[in-house]
Amino acid sequence: MKKSNYLLLLIPFICALLSMMGYGRYFKYAVALSCGFILFLVYGSNIKKDIWLIIAAFLLSVVGDWFLANRKGMNIRFIYGIVFYFIAHLGFLWFSMKNGKIIKRILFSILTVYLSFYMLMIYPNIDNKPLTIAVLCYLLISCISFAAATGLRLPPFSKWLYFAGIASILFSDTLIAFKEFVGFKDLSFLIMPTYFLSHLLITFALLLMGAKGRIHTGL
Repeated sequence: MKKSNYLLLLIPFICALLSMMGYGRYFKYAVALSCGFILFLVYGSNIKKDIWLIIAAFLLSVVGDWFLANRKGMNIRFIYGIVFYFIAHLGFLWFSMKNGKIIKRILFSILTVYLSFYMLMIYPNIDNKPLTIAVLCYLLISCISFAAATGLRLPPFSKWLYFAGIASILFSDTLIAFKEFVGFKDLSFLIMPTYFLSHLLITFALLLMGAKGRIHTGL
């Protein structure tokens, strides 16, 4: 893989900057879309199922983002957005399971933290039953995806970049939960930067993985 391919990451990076500077939602969508296109372009004929699933996850994230950004007070659109993000996480999880395993102690620890957060701070503040179920299901898949990312068997730098990407998604979603259900908005300015960062880190990790020829080195 050519080193010049890494320069392609400037495309989603610039789109992220333009979005955060207020130049329109299309730059926001372009971050995930360009990351998917970069993977498609760079892997070419060598693209495999697990990479396709990451590309699909990026595309589904755009759809989920659209529903959340255009819900206009409608809970059903909020739920649709969560559903598409849930399916996107299945893609991230599949990749992790294909290239590693879930670390059970990490899964137990993070589930303990987030289920407590859900029961004490989220559930009491939602009066819509389908939404409570959707949020719970998304919380579970997010925690499982996080635990699986810790068990990747990839070259170390690729592994930790990918893990940092998944962690950034979880952090961004946690801030959204605080904003939407707890009313804590002081850190809301970090939601989009960490969301964009997750796409860049995951894409960077997969570019490095391709350059290393998918050499598994263990945990």
